[in-house]
This record gives sequence, C-alpha cells and structure tokens, in this order.
Amino acid sequence: MAASFVGRGMFPKLWILICKLWVYIVSIGCLIMPLAVWVMIFIQNTKTFADTMDHYLGNDQKVYDRFDGDPNAGYVCNTNIPKHLGGPVFAAIFDVAMWIFIVIAMCADLFWKFPICKQFLESVWTDGLYEDRKFIDVEFFFLVANAFLKLFIVAATGAQTYTGLKPNQDDPKIDTPLFCLYATLCLAVSIPFTLIALFYIIHGMKMREYKDELKAAEEAAKAKK
Repeated sequence: MAASFVGRGMFPKLWILICKLWVYIVSIGCLIMPLAVWVMIFIQNTKTFADTMDHYLGNDQKVYDRFDGDPNAGYVCNTNIPKHLGGPVFAAIFDVAMWIFIVIAMCADLFWKFPICKQFLESVWTDGLYEDRKFIDVEFFFLVANAFLKLFIVAATGAQTYTGLKPNQDDPKIDTPLFCLYATLCLAVSIPFTLIALFYIIHGMKMREYKDELKAAEEAAKAKK
C-alpha cells in the first residue's frame, strides 16, 4: 500500500488528504462553534425572559429600561423589538432558523462524502448547494453560494456579540458575547480556505470519475474487437 502511494502522484494525494482533513476538522468545527452559540443564546434568552417576569428577553432588561427612562416602555430602546411575549417568540424562531442554516452549511461541505447530506439538502429545498454533474459539465458556483451562506451566519452570529447577554448564573460564568466573537472570527477566517479545499476535493473526485469512465469505455471498445 505504501509503495502504491509513493510516486509521481504522492504530493497531489497528500494535498487532497490535507484538504479533506481541513474540511472534516476545521470547516465543520468552525460551524459547530456558532451552532453551540445559538443553542446557548436560545437557552439564555428563554431563561432571561422567565427571570424578568415576562419582559423582553436576550438583553439586560434593566439597562434598556434605564435608557428608556420608563420601566413601562413596551419596546427595547431604539428598536422595534417588543419586551412582551412577541420578543421571545421571534427570537426563538430566529434561533431555530440559525440552527437549520448552520446544518445546511455543514451538509453542503460534506455532500461529496455522505449521501445523507445530499438527502438533507434536498429535503430543505437547497439542492443548489451541491453538484452531481460530471467532470466536463460541473461548475463550482455552488461552493460560492455556500460561502455566502456562511457569511450570513457570520453576520448573524457576530451581531450577538453586541447584545449584552449576561447570564445570571453561578461561577464559572459563560461569557456568551466573547464566545460569539470567537465563533464569528473562526468561521470568517475558515471560509476562503474551505472554498479552496472543497474545490480541490471535488475537482479531484470528478476528474477521477472521468478517467475511470474513459478507461471503462476503452476496455469496452477493446472487448468488442
């Protein structure tokens, strides 16, 4: 096996292996971080809503009341976000939507390896994020589309670094805004490198399939003779 690996194709194989490891470890890991962030935000938002006697969740309600100058103000200062039940309902829906977006991005990164990822993308009507065409016809715009989806996740998660979430819990406290910032930066930095890695992975797979088809066609032609 080692002898078959060593040769003219050794360094291309090593490069493809590095690209795959990048996707498996770094790219997926950088998506798991914001997924964990949004789970934390969902839990903390709901808890804050309950702790503040049905006022708006997600931020320190007392701080906003101080800005408003009126503890009975119905909306968070300078926003159209209500402090009543509509606030947590909207926030919960948005949190769950972010979970789905992140899972979609994960599946778009791994569709070439796991068929279930393709099935999931089709089930949520996002099959444009993967490509099944052959080497000659394949285009790589779907990789760019997934990169833009990740940029949206970066923007949405990054916005949470400024929400002022301060969990009222015993030590050690989880600094959610700081974790949001780390998750945002890691994902943002990983996007261009993941785009390059996936290009090489998929290009290599399609080229190998194309060569196998040519070889099979040549063998079939020889068999007919």
